[in-house]
Amino acid sequence: MLRRLAFLTLLPSLLLSGLLLSGSALAASGTVTVRKGDTLFAIAQRSGVPVTRLRAINGLKGNLIHPGQKLRLSGKGPPAANPPAKPARSRPIVYTVRAGDTLSKIASRVGISVAALKVANQIGSNLIRPGQRLKLPLPGTVKVKAVPALPPHTEVRLIYTYVRVRPHETLEVLARRYRVTANGLALLNRLSAAERRLYPGRRLLVPRRVPVPIPPRPRAEPLTLWKTTVLNIPVRVLFVDLRYRDVLVTPVLPPRGLGTGRGARVGTLARISGARAVVNGSYFHPRSYVPAGDVVMQGRMLSWGRIPGALAITPDNRATMTTSTAPLLGRPLETTWRGMETVIASGPRIVHQGVAGSSRGIFRDAAVFGRAARSAVGLKSNRDLVFVTTHARLSTTEMGRIMVRLGVREALLLDGGSSAGLAWDGRPVLESVRSVAYGIGVYVGYGGRRYAR
Repeated sequence: MLRRLAFLTLLPSLLLSGLLLSGSALAASGTVTVRKGDTLFAIAQRSGVPVTRLRAINGLKGNLIHPGQKLRLSGKGPPAANPPAKPARSRPIVYTVRAGDTLSKIASRVGISVAALKVANQIGSNLIRPGQRLKLPLPGTVKVKAVPALPPHTEVRLIYTYVRVRPHETLEVLARRYRVTANGLALLNRLSAAERRLYPGRRLLVPRRVPVPIPPRPRAEPLTLWKTTVLNIPVRVLFVDLRYRDVLVTPVLPPRGLGTGRGARVGTLARISGARAVVNGSYFHPRSYVPAGDVVMQGRMLSWGRIPGALAITPDNRATMTTSTAPLLGRPLETTWRGMETVIASGPRIVHQGVAGSSRGIFRDAAVFGRAARSAVGLKSNRDLVFVTTHARLSTTEMGRIMVRLGVREALLLDGGSSAGLAWDGRPVLESVRSVAYGIGVYVGYGGRRYAR
């Protein structure tokens, strides 16, 4: 009887000890699997973790739990939910683009690359629009050509150029080559339904992705106008920093176009063009207004002549002053000024390698070398462009000395005399006395297409 009483006396302490051991074991394991008949309160009793704490750790809003559920006994917040597995697609589908969609988001959603999505839909850019229908190919079913790594210090620019259609080439073939849709290429060239059937020799505008040098960091404002005195001569100086990607230097044409028998004064060209600054261009016939030298605008040859020297600028804003023998030897039009967006043929050259001086070359008109109002264009480097205009009457040599004093390494005369003029913000600063064939405009903040010949 005493033994039985002793056992009954020890039983509560043994049960309590067992519960505490069970709770310690549970806490050490860190998780518990809910068994049939378990309640949150019972698990709290076994583990020693309060019900409120269990709810917080496991993100529970109430006391409802179910068999097989795993509960954490420690931690700072609810466990991350396992995302449901995505069912594998067995065939391609067509997706309608919604507002806020991007190619990157869609490609990630279906498990393919953006490049594969572009190839499958013949898309040349990342631009999509709501309502557009896209083919979503199965992963691994679209072959994408490996894109070679860019050389150091280069970037890719989208540049438009003209090509000639070769025999057996169709709109679809050219669209695939230049990574656009056939409809996009037709729209770019304003082709009617009948014109979509191409013939050999036709010129077509196409987009190209061209690696170009990354421009250096700008050193000044994109465009600066100075009124100053150089060698005791009052001049107006335009400094253009071509390191800015959105600066555009291009010919500015009169309302009726080039060589139509009517020109316009520099102030008028500035007002109708919207250019930030306009300087008069090169020489022209006084009655027909046809330029005496080559003019390339947006990669297209608008005029050609016998003047060999020219300011030439690429679509990524690298400028040079070059002498071409093509005007004297007969011009291969498809290769002349290739890669250039803007060309202004003018002269004579009044500064070469930082030294002032001029030679007559092909220029025979004595008025070119006599004293007259002057305009000139020069380069301090291939990214630093300088225009100078003055109504003071100067010789070519004196104008060359002014350009050298301004730090110019190469310079060409523009037209002078009554044609010399400069405008700023749509108003003439030094108005040309007469109409000119064209002007040279400088645009700042330009976001349109860039072209190459």
